[in-house]
Amino acid sequence: MRIMAKNHTATKEQRQAGAWRKRGTKSVGGGMLALTSAVVAAAMLATPAALAGEGTARYYSSKQPYVAPASTSYSAIPSRYHLAYTESVARHGSRGLSSYKYDALLALMAQSAAENNYAGFVSPEVGKEFINNVNAITAVNVGNGYGMLSGQGAIQHQGIGERIYQRDADLFANAAKQGLRVSYQSSGEPRATESGENFKLGFDQASNGLLANAVVAPNNPADNNSGKNFDKNTTTLYFHKTDNPDGTQKTGEAKERAERYQQFVANDGGIAEAEENVTNDPSMTTASHNLLSQIFTDDFLASIGKEEGQRIWYNTADGTKKGAANCAAGADPAKDANACGDAKKKIASEQDAAMDLYNLYIIAADMEQENTGSHTFNFDQYFQGQHAQEAKTFAWSLDAEDFYEKGPGRAGQDETYRIAQPLLDDFFNAIDTRERAGTAATFRFAHAETIIPFAALLKLPGSQQQASELYTYENNPWRGESVTPMAANVQWDVVVRDGTDVSGQPYQPLVRMLYNEKEIGFNDSCTPIADGSTWYKESELKSCLNGKGTTVDARLTDEEGQPETPGHESTPDDSQKAPGANDANGQRKHPVKSSANGGDAVKLAKTGSNVTPAIVATVVMVSSAIFGGSYARRSRRKA
Repeated sequence: MRIMAKNHTATKEQRQAGAWRKRGTKSVGGGMLALTSAVVAAAMLATPAALAGEGTARYYSSKQPYVAPASTSYSAIPSRYHLAYTESVARHGSRGLSSYKYDALLALMAQSAAENNYAGFVSPEVGKEFINNVNAITAVNVGNGYGMLSGQGAIQHQGIGERIYQRDADLFANAAKQGLRVSYQSSGEPRATESGENFKLGFDQASNGLLANAVVAPNNPADNNSGKNFDKNTTTLYFHKTDNPDGTQKTGEAKERAERYQQFVANDGGIAEAEENVTNDPSMTTASHNLLSQIFTDDFLASIGKEEGQRIWYNTADGTKKGAANCAAGADPAKDANACGDAKKKIASEQDAAMDLYNLYIIAADMEQENTGSHTFNFDQYFQGQHAQEAKTFAWSLDAEDFYEKGPGRAGQDETYRIAQPLLDDFFNAIDTRERAGTAATFRFAHAETIIPFAALLKLPGSQQQASELYTYENNPWRGESVTPMAANVQWDVVVRDGTDVSGQPYQPLVRMLYNEKEIGFNDSCTPIADGSTWYKESELKSCLNGKGTTVDARLTDEEGQPETPGHESTPDDSQKAPGANDANGQRKHPVKSSANGGDAVKLAKTGSNVTPAIVATVVMVSSAIFGGSYARRSRRKA
């Protein structure tokens, strides 16, 4: 885990280079000073993310901070094979608000409630605290840059980079000897690129810079500064929009695919009906009123609406429909266009206001390191005790939108997740061209809009079940917090065997998968090389993952090198069963072998986790990080 210096403010150059993530760290013998395992474990147990993972639900939906595995075992490489390649795709890490939106609208609403000595609040004290909370989270996002990576997000990806090196150290040592390189790719969004930069920092630190300069030269650099090593690939990592993050337009097949997807989501009656049913569900009305009643009087809440004499707040300077542009106090719109609000956004109902407040609550969980000093905010207080149920209701609302528009979706269609086919094709292509390209690894950094359909396409745990009736938590296992938490990642390890098989053909590469760093089997349409194994022939995966069924030669023969008889080892995982036992969601059960290289099972201690302010205060004080940048806004209900 990184130990960050107190009250450190980065220069522009340091922010661009990502150097501020390392500055102020203490080192011993050139390495990071590590916390003891006991302190790390205590810190992990104290985080909201860990609490969610342990079953104390906080209902952060897709804004759930990443929970690194406390300890994990990985299966043995089959005999006569060796690790030759690894590749991954990851969501960006924890970030701030995407734009001046929820905070802007609640500030306007609060301004009205504060009139006549806070007459719209249940008390002046409650009103003042609410206004301070909203102003504080706005100030933090102005300093950090709307939508940019938070300190947690940086640490999450540094830790993932460290652990990938630790898991596959032999691969990277051989890569250095053979002159192989690493490919880094980004969607081109600043927060995705910066996530990759922090991943690379962690990877290079763990490897003592072994492959720091052995980078594939990008054809289309993400930027000319710290992102110069990252290849901008919108076809595989930003496939859901015709507009690219840099303002350019997709062309050809990529454009046609994005247009087809966008038209399907916009015009499919089933999606619209389902989302309308969620919005109009009585539980949403009840939860909205119960949540806001802690803060605002019933009379004030009754004044919100579209009827004559009722109030609507638009995201303009004075809250009127045709008001001037509304920009966050202290922001420079020339440097951060997202610090100015979209005038079409509004609060026109209790549900609008409640969803805005919920979105501040869930994004606050991703900004713990910035939540300090004069910028302290507390949105947890509004979702405590009996009001925890409100968080669950609003999480269902956000999850339903993602489920129907990006995930498994309604039964009888695949448009919502087939959009990720270019990414799956790229995974296979990277394996097939690795020798010719001279690459040992490919690391990709993208978004929830990338991970969610990819998970559904692969039928990962929680993403197998479509909806034939209205999606609810009771009838479907899909949850944003587990499918696509911040920094969610999918990794494939590839092993090869030298020589040729009895037919004179090269032996098929074997592949295993890690989902959020936990080893799992591929879905039940795929046949592993042996019962109980989590390794699969690449040819089998090309068939089963593309809907063509299993292959006749999916199993390894004795001549090809049967794997050892699988065993199983229980490990103190943070929240999930060991791979092979996890099958509540329909995954094939694959017991874990007892060794990664013929010995004891590999166990990796958790590093790079986020910690709560209380733990940070005990271990080391951390500060808010200020850095610029902007990116495209999300939809109305996204944080």
